[in-house]
This record gives sequence, C-alpha cells and structure tokens, in this order.
Amino acid sequence: MPDSTAMTKLRRILRSNADSSKRAVQLTEIADQLPEAAVDVLDDALATEDPLMQVAIMDAYFEMTGHDFHAGDLEDLMALARTMGDAGEQLYMAARVALGRITGRVADTLDEWGDGDVVITATARRRRRRRRRGRPRVINEITIIIHGTWASDGDWWQPGGNFFEYVKTDLGRSDLYGGADRFRWSGKNRDSKRRQAAAELDRWLRSHPAREVNVFGHSHGANVAMLATHKGIKMDRLIMMSPPVRSDYFANWSNVNAAYNIQAKWDPVVAIARGGQWFELPQVKEKKLRVSGHSESHEPDVWRSERLPAFVDMPW
Repeated sequence: MPDSTAMTKLRRILRSNADSSKRAVQLTEIADQLPEAAVDVLDDALATEDPLMQVAIMDAYFEMTGHDFHAGDLEDLMALARTMGDAGEQLYMAARVALGRITGRVADTLDEWGDGDVVITATARRRRRRRRRGRPRVINEITIIIHGTWASDGDWWQPGGNFFEYVKTDLGRSDLYGGADRFRWSGKNRDSKRRQAAAELDRWLRSHPAREVNVFGHSHGANVAMLATHKGIKMDRLIMMSPPVRSDYFANWSNVNAAYNIQAKWDPVVAIARGGQWFELPQVKEKKLRVSGHSESHEPDVWRSERLPAFVDMPW
C-alpha cells in the first residue's frame, strides 16, 4: 500500500464516528503500512481518543517504530480498566496484549487479573474431597461456562453474574453448574497454561460425569474446551464466544456433536493479538454479530437482540 493511501486511511479512521472497537481493528490492520509521518498524527490523536483507541494507537506506534515508549501508558490503562469491573474486561485485555508485544515479555509476568495461586489451591482441595467421596454419581446433563484469559475472577460467568443467570434462567439451563467447586482455570496468557487447563477440564468433567455435556466458552476458554476434546471428553454442544481462532487449538470434531462460533463484527482484542475470527469449517456453525467488541458475545442483551438462542438451536 503506498504511503499516501495508508495516511488517507489513517485520517479516515481517526475522523470516523464509528465505535472504537471497529476503528481499533481497522488501525491495527494498517499499522505495518504506515509511514514515519504517521507518528505525529498518532501522537496528536492520543490526546482526544477514548482508551480503547489509545491502546490501538500505542500498538500501531510500536509496530511502526519498535520503541517501547508507551509501555507505561498501557500499564496506566490496565489500572483504569481494573476500576471498571466487568465493563473494563475488553480494555484490560487489549492493553495487556499490546503491552506484552511491546515489552517482549509474556503478559503473565505482570500482575494477574485473577489469582492463579487461589485456583491451584482450590483445585488441590477439590481433588482431596473427591478422593474422600469415592466415585461420583452420573447425571443426565451438565452445562458449564468457561471464562477466558485473565477473567477467572470475573463476575459475568459465575453465580449471580449476568451471563450465568441469563443462561440458567432465560435459556432454561437449570443444569448450569454453579457449585463452589465450579471449573475455573488460571486464565494466564500462555499456550502451556491453556493446555494445562484442558487437562484440568478433562479431570473436572470426569469427576462430574454427565451423559450430556454442554459448554459455553468465551475467548481462550473456548480453546481450552476444544483442547479437552482430544483427551476423550465428548461435548453435545460447544458454544464458542469470541475465540481467537487458531488451527492448533481445533477440536477433535468427532467428539463434538454441534459447534457454534459467535464473533463480533469488530474485535480489537483478537486483532491486536493477531488472531483469526473464523473457522470456515463444515463442523462449525458461525455467526457474525452486528455489534463490536470482545466481551459483547457474553452480554445477555446482545444474545436477546441478535437472537442467539435460535442460532445455537435452543431450546435443546
């Protein structure tokens, strides 16, 4: 792309009234084509743009220059996101992914959104309890929600959270598991941690046996679920919400009866992570939402307005 064309696109993105998720993705897509003159334009835009676009601008600046000048600013945006509760999930994830790229460090070396030590301790306690209880009883159905990266302490997927209660009440999944030993994983942004989580999910489902297993997985939580199918776990329904699509995480599709991929129109988190959104496989039914953002796919209002229950063929 000629420099003049890239600069024209940059100015169009910065002038646009479109939502910040869309513009952040668009900026990420042209970052490696921007000329040196774009640095001054981006610096001026930082003062006026909202936090999510600021993340994309800082990421583009690094793509162009290779300098870590904005690392501290990204840490400040992560701190801001922490004060926003679940509403800050997308901003936190985008800023943290960008910071990991800029510093060259695995993002997990930074302070955790969730507490991995608590997860490990709770897992150990569950194993001790299972050994004392003996063989668990097989039930007919179980539905679980698997959170994504850095979301182990998020409210939305746990009892009392908006998506948990929506699935249980509005979608009629009375079998949605909400016990104290509900499945959770460290949420760390490493391939090894996702594969470890898949092994933990395999053990968890074998300790909570059901004839039919249904899974809602958000972001890398969906990839954890897919990896678990290679260990022999069978899933009747696998609903993937905004997963970063990578072929090395594809499921053993013979162990999945029905798979669904729900993606936002524009997803800045997946874009900054340089991930894909679409499987384009016959085994996966795919839905492109009218809304943008990484967290919107687990928002009850989006499920209602986009008629997602019908898309995932509910009621089951």
